[in-house]
Amino acid sequence: MQRFDWNTPEYAEAFATLLSCSGERVHLHKLLRALVSNYPKDAHAIDWGAGGGDLTGLLLEYFQTVYAVEPNPEMRAQLSSKHPAARVFDGTIASTVPPARVDVGLISHVFYHVPDHKWGAYTVRAANHLTAHGVLVVALKDPDSGCNRMLEHFGAQRFDLYRGLARVIRIHPEFDFSFTRVPGSVVTDSFEDTLRIARFMMCDRDADAFSREPDEAQFQSYVREQFWNAHTGTGGWRYDVVLCLVRRNDHFQ
Repeated sequence: MQRFDWNTPEYAEAFATLLSCSGERVHLHKLLRALVSNYPKDAHAIDWGAGGGDLTGLLLEYFQTVYAVEPNPEMRAQLSSKHPAARVFDGTIASTVPPARVDVGLISHVFYHVPDHKWGAYTVRAANHLTAHGVLVVALKDPDSGCNRMLEHFGAQRFDLYRGLARVIRIHPEFDFSFTRVPGSVVTDSFEDTLRIARFMMCDRDADAFSREPDEAQFQSYVREQFWNAHTGTGGWRYDVVLCLVRRNDHFQ
């Protein structure tokens, strides 16, 4: 099966296609706006794994100081061009130390690019940069989403934020973890876009993570059967977005 390399223009193009076809943004943005409106204009915010800057732009509507961390050079170039007011860093959650503590932190759909066993450590690392009353928002697609079922069909593990954070929730009482959900969807009007987005999702797992990685014909057949309606000329799937909100625990001693 043809795969996208994460640091190529093809990967960035597939990501842009996903954003243009995603229906979660209205609901996710509404939740985030409600959260960030609780903080003053001079608060600091950070977008971990900012991509092309969709959520960085939302943060800049509210805050004077916004840090954006992005290791992909293509996406980082888009980010810097689109949001020159953001302070952009070439790095990751593990390697970047923001210049100041932040009141709002976002890790939106970043953990597909981090081994599952490191999710908890990365979440706590990011939460350690929060102010006393700050909040970190971690977002990932629901374990039962169509794209997760596709991964499992070909023998790879689903992405599951609940399971991935279970250990740190147990051993880090200095933080409070709460979960919520917002609805999302992928809606396409061409098979080519449907295929490109599904391929992008398959590439969230390394090739050797699949017990039976499909050849190109098998992959396209699955996408056509599961995600494309030739009669209506539309494609995609519905899903929820799981959100974990992390705050410092005021009662921890």
